[in-house]
Amino acid sequence: MGEESPALPTEAPVTSNISHRRLLIEMAALIAIGSIVGFIFGGLRFGFGVLFGGALAFLNYYWLKRSTAAIFEKAASGANAAFVSLRFILRYIAVGVVILAVYFSGVMPAVAVIAGLSAFAIAVVVDGLISIFRRNI
Repeated sequence: MGEESPALPTEAPVTSNISHRRLLIEMAALIAIGSIVGFIFGGLRFGFGVLFGGALAFLNYYWLKRSTAAIFEKAASGANAAFVSLRFILRYIAVGVVILAVYFSGVMPAVAVIAGLSAFAIAVVVDGLISIFRRNI
């Protein structure tokens, strides 16, 4: 009973090979494609709206990355992360205010800006699909 049982062989853990760099490249490609399609089918304002939303998406990504890292650093050190967490939430308010300003000013279609802003989410889906089909081929 005092003996230790030998370790059972296990399969190697499945690791996710998600590259932030690859996602950002995919996001930039989607913004470029979306803005070209917007220029062709929606006009100048729509194409620039997608570009503006894409720039907002990159800003949002880096703000999210920095604020999340700051929250985890504060939590790991045992300090109160409430003030740093406010930056995380402020990001949503800032993006919302920008979209409202675009909507009320009518400078470009808010739908185009939201389409460009969604580039990161679409890039994650595209990357997932690429990963699925790459493994099955």
